[in-house]
Amino acid sequence: MNLGQQLSFLIQNTPIISDPQVINCAINGVTDYFACALQACHEDDVYKLLAWIADEGGNARAWLIGQKKLASARQAALFNGFQAHCLDYDDVHSDVRGHPSAVILSALIASVRFDKTEQKIDGRRFLTAYVIGIEVMALLGQSVNPQHYEKGWHTTMTLGGIAATAAICYLYDEPFLSQALTLAATQASGMRLLMGTPIKFLHAGLAAEHAIQSVEWLRAGIHADQDFLDDKLGFLAIYGQGNTHFDLSRWGKTWKIVDPGLWFKNYSYCSAAAYIADAGQLLYRNANFSVDKIERITIFFSPPQSDAALIYQTPLFAEQGCFSAEYVLALTLLGLPLSFEQFSVKPISNGIKQLMQKMKRSYQIQLMPHPQAYNKRYVVVEILNRTGEKLIQRIDIPKGSPKNPYSQRELSLKLVKAVGDQKTADNLLKDIRALAIGLDLHTFLLSHLLTL
Repeated sequence: MNLGQQLSFLIQNTPIISDPQVINCAINGVTDYFACALQACHEDDVYKLLAWIADEGGNARAWLIGQKKLASARQAALFNGFQAHCLDYDDVHSDVRGHPSAVILSALIASVRFDKTEQKIDGRRFLTAYVIGIEVMALLGQSVNPQHYEKGWHTTMTLGGIAATAAICYLYDEPFLSQALTLAATQASGMRLLMGTPIKFLHAGLAAEHAIQSVEWLRAGIHADQDFLDDKLGFLAIYGQGNTHFDLSRWGKTWKIVDPGLWFKNYSYCSAAAYIADAGQLLYRNANFSVDKIERITIFFSPPQSDAALIYQTPLFAEQGCFSAEYVLALTLLGLPLSFEQFSVKPISNGIKQLMQKMKRSYQIQLMPHPQAYNKRYVVVEILNRTGEKLIQRIDIPKGSPKNPYSQRELSLKLVKAVGDQKTADNLLKDIRALAIGLDLHTFLLSHLLTL
């Protein structure tokens, strides 16, 4: 049995998960996914994609979340993935170095046909499929990173399509899983170069669409009978460093959705900048801090390249600031809110630019990592005042990360804010939780098609 077949065998033979800890993590992920998608449903770029879908046309059979509309399955996957990732408000996973739920859940939901409601889909199987998708994406991430990400690949897309395909095939118990993974793998693409543009968000939708079309093409009879983990020409040989680090020995023992777990966000900038934001907010509250006294600021990153996602050191537009340590730090030190508006398509003010000009990045730091730090990462922000005084703040485990999580109340408030109505949000949350006791997925989606 080759490596791809081994993975397929493990996926296909995974029993429906009932472990309360795993299921609770999955419920949190689904809840956060809807919060992110619904928060973005009135964004200009979302409406542009809606207009393109309307112009293209097609068989309306899958849900466009938040729009009270149906579209083709591929369109729904593309749209829902784009929308869920549109504000960079969605969850991340440290093994992936990307955004799993925006891809996997968008693909799973788009796979549900509203013209075939007689087909029952157990909510427990849906949650298990989601957990499996994250597992596959994280295992691939562990195998290819950090080199894959640092080279310039956007893992949300390169890994997400394969993971979402695994999830769909498990959900429907498809007999061609191994071929589907190969078909998804050959579509893998996506450059981090596009961060700071709407195409970065489109990557999540494209990955979900790749999963949908991989399954649909195989259902139509097209075949792809090769091992996507072939030693010489397979996915890991091309995109990573080979199959050596792809370890299936702990499949199902500790699921990746639990450990290291999903990282949830209450902000619309890259999670790599969360270290910066936490440090900046603490420095701003320091009794000895005054922005007028600042001579220069050094941002230390450890290990080197841990700031790879923060590609803009001198952003020109607030939209690019989502991926700028300097911009996020300037906002916090000026006491400005880290709101959606601060990361919209608008020029950056002169005051922020002037403060960013006092900043530089450095990797010349060798402190011991915190034992619970993700991938041994930490950030130190050092402010040198004109008086010679130094203010220093270190962050190892940012707020929202699995080891410093938001409370259930904070996660629920994120959903309420996105929905805009407490009762509607409560009903949605109740039904998400009911998936864990077998609520039919068709029934769940139909219940909210016209209310969200």
